[in-house]
Amino acid sequence: MKTLYHLGPSPEHAQYQAIMPEFWKRTKKQEEEAVKRGLPAKGLYDFGRRWFEAWNTQSVDRLRDCMTPDCGFIDSSTFQNQRTGREETLANCAACFEAFPDMGFYPQDGTVRSLPYADYFDGQWRVVIPWRGVARWTGPVRVPATDIVVPPTGKCINFIGVDRYMVTDDWKISHIDTDWDILYIAIQMSPVGVPAPSLPVMRAMTLAARVAMPALRLLGRSGTPDGHRRFSLPFPSITSSSQWDGGADAVAEALSEFRSKSSA
Repeated sequence: MKTLYHLGPSPEHAQYQAIMPEFWKRTKKQEEEAVKRGLPAKGLYDFGRRWFEAWNTQSVDRLRDCMTPDCGFIDSSTFQNQRTGREETLANCAACFEAFPDMGFYPQDGTVRSLPYADYFDGQWRVVIPWRGVARWTGPVRVPATDIVVPPTGKCINFIGVDRYMVTDDWKISHIDTDWDILYIAIQMSPVGVPAPSLPVMRAMTLAARVAMPALRLLGRSGTPDGHRRFSLPFPSITSSSQWDGGADAVAEALSEFRSKSSA
């Protein structure tokens, strides 16, 4: 598989980098107007700059500087994946950078709709940022603490999401909730194009669902009523970003073992 050096970063970065100067100009104005209304908003602009720049330089250390030690993380798109504490949260960031070395985040677009939303209550800021992620998949996706490795396809991804942050008075993130569409990402990462289903195919699928649903409901009555809510993939937890150190060697070894078994 060609590396990022050979393929280059996603060509779509430039399009969204171009809207950043106006985004920061508007964010600075948001801060100034909030201060005029009597809110302790001094620092909102600097916080946003530090956070985006930490992601766009793929720096785990700079991300760490933006978080409190107890900063947790919930990702509703990956089976409500929950991480407790800053180091577990940063481990997810490190895994992201390993798979997508050029990962960058930007506003969703150049409109006012994509500016941060913020309010202040009980000594904490609540900040919501609509974002767009852009990258090329050139690194392996590794399941933490296992020998499961998904090799990259070199495909570019471009997707939107929304983050919600609890932020302290000194502009450190104490909790992160994030939402994005994992199915849409999976389609973009596919080595072959996934065609959109036609209307006749969708009709056939819904007809099949109507035929099968009564039998499935009957089967469901004999199962655990809330079993689907307890669904959880059996993945061990990575509790520190440092556990990704040497990841390239581990990936190469895992891929070598896989190829040896396949050729045997």
